[in-house]
Amino acid sequence: MYYGSGFTNPQIWRLAPRGESLCLCYKERVVKVLLLISIFLSFYSSAETKVVESTLFYEVAPASKGSLLETVNSASPIRENGDVFHGYTKYEINWRFWWKSNNKQCVFTKVETTLKLKYTMPQLRSSKSDVKVVWSNWYPNLEIHEKGHGKLAKDTAYKIDKNLLSLGPKANCNLLEKAGNKLAHKLIGELKKSSKQYDLNTNHGETQNAWLYLHL
Repeated sequence: MYYGSGFTNPQIWRLAPRGESLCLCYKERVVKVLLLISIFLSFYSSAETKVVESTLFYEVAPASKGSLLETVNSASPIRENGDVFHGYTKYEINWRFWWKSNNKQCVFTKVETTLKLKYTMPQLRSSKSDVKVVWSNWYPNLEIHEKGHGKLAKDTAYKIDKNLLSLGPKANCNLLEKAGNKLAHKLIGELKKSSKQYDLNTNHGETQNAWLYLHL
């Protein structure tokens, strides 16, 4: 039995405040293939998706409601090419597969996909009631938009698990490995397109009331 693996570099989606353009940045994908001989004698078919989510908060402490937008812009660590962003979602998808070979055929017996999601979001530090009202109206919408990007990544991770395990047998394991990685990267490409379309459909969260200016 052997196993192979592949991964994508992190993809980042940022939500821009009013008057700023949204920048979607991608890095080149890299595939690593690792072959190991296993001593396991029994074979079985299984798929497993692991999702690890975390949130990094940056503190926002406005002096007043009128200074809230300026304070969020100043506090945000999410900056690129002179633009400031209020939230972003980064994902990294890794997959591994195991196979068995007999009768001049090779087939996957197990697939394991891991998705790491990391959100960067603002956290309010204020006792002022008018600031809290604005925040409570705005922040859940920002979170909904970013979680929408996260859901697209989750759906893709599940598809990679399911589709890789559904691949039919190949004449040899080298062909199976290439077919598996090609399929996984195809799904990653579809994820990029669907995430772009999601931002187009929502105007980067504006139609979801995720832009702070809508609540001031």
